[in-house]
Amino acid sequence: MARFFDQQKIDEFKECFYFHARKGFIQQEGDLNIIMRSLAYSPTRQEVHKYYVKCASKDPNTQGRIDFASFLDVMHEHSEVENCEKEMLQGFRAQDEGKRGTVSATEMRHILMSMGEKLSRNEVDSLFQENGLNPRGEVQYQQFVDAMITPSPDY
Repeated sequence: MARFFDQQKIDEFKECFYFHARKGFIQQEGDLNIIMRSLAYSPTRQEVHKYYVKCASKDPNTQGRIDFASFLDVMHEHSEVENCEKEMLQGFRAQDEGKRGTVSATEMRHILMSMGEKLSRNEVDSLFQENGLNPRGEVQYQQFVDAMITPSPDY
């Protein structure tokens, strides 16, 4: 899997995998779901089921378990399907009737509080404050998405 992910990404996956799969393997779909979500991916239940069945039944010697190498296969397959940045930008572009690259802060607040993984009013207020957004102005959604997908430093 080194051909699909750089060493830093593999190390990140490995740390999360072994934190949750202390025995060195995953035995349940729920564990696979938790690990993938801990890595900021958003698989559906159907996708998790598909990945689990595919990997757990691939080798009869694994007895329904997914090891780290198989987990990397899952992550590669899912990373080909999921692109959070693209999905967020498409959602904001759909709300940008003037095609100016902006949406009103009020509209963005509504989107964040009512669609997908709904955020609370306090969470949205914190996002606006952390990103220096005027709650009554226009938001450059490309800059907002860039800020959201940029990992915060681990100090």
